[in-house]
Amino acid sequence: MSKPKQIEVTCPHCQGTQTEPEGAISTNCRACGRYFKIGAERESRTVRAPKANREVFCVKCGAPNLVASAALSTQCIRCLHYLELGDKVIRGVQTGKLYAYDDVLFAEGCNFKGIEATGRRLEIRGKVFSKLRATEEIIAAEGSEVAGELRALVVRIERGSKVKVQVLECARLLVSGEVEITGTLTASEIALSDGATFTGQLNIHNAKLQVGAGVHTHFDSITCGELTVDGSVTLAGSLFADRIVVNGGGTLNSPRICAAAIEVNPGGSFQGRIERFVPREVPPETVPQAEAA
Repeated sequence: MSKPKQIEVTCPHCQGTQTEPEGAISTNCRACGRYFKIGAERESRTVRAPKANREVFCVKCGAPNLVASAALSTQCIRCLHYLELGDKVIRGVQTGKLYAYDDVLFAEGCNFKGIEATGRRLEIRGKVFSKLRATEEIIAAEGSEVAGELRALVVRIERGSKVKVQVLECARLLVSGEVEITGTLTASEIALSDGATFTGQLNIHNAKLQVGAGVHTHFDSITCGELTVDGSVTLAGSLFADRIVVNGGGTLNSPRICAAAIEVNPGGSFQGRIERFVPREVPPETVPQAEAA
């Protein structure tokens, strides 16, 4: 009969070494006579690989949360807001809220009617009727229909999409599809390219508006910082801008125009009654009044 395989163990008390059967879980030290567990001594020598983690910032309060990279969800340690982790694909009919942290695809044929949805990058290929908020970008792809509210750094409305929202807030708005805004539009830069259709009022103080070649737009009124026209712009009401540039091939028609500077390049067309420009006043910052004691 073969002898059991021996292993060398070290006493944690006196550091003496001795051999024991491989399957032993405890013994007494032959040098100092004290008892110790062999399993514990063996585990102390084992180097465990650290778990992969990533930092997730709560979309509600902004608090950093350290979570395992493989985690599918988490709850903010500060405000207890729930977040779904990992990329999501939305199919069929859904009506619940969606608080995703990573990318979300609303697939072709889907019908999402949740009260709100969040994510890093939201791409819409189906129908979405919701308040959408993305930390990076919202894309309304060809064939999509969107209603509700849009908030993101970049909002891209592609050719063949239909967007009708009450609120649209972004840094850059890129439009080649159909857009109707019934309420508030906030943007630093708006670019309308070939295929774009825009309905409503544009009230974007200090923002840049660029109407690309091949674009035919009809606005109720425009208030902006700088307007560059390479396509066609027709207004039913007034146009207020710090600077207007009509490039070759561009046309601008408005019954009332107030601008600090107007530049019409060769090949451009400009029609309208120019009125005296009065610089817009920046609304003063409101300071809360101290409550009376």
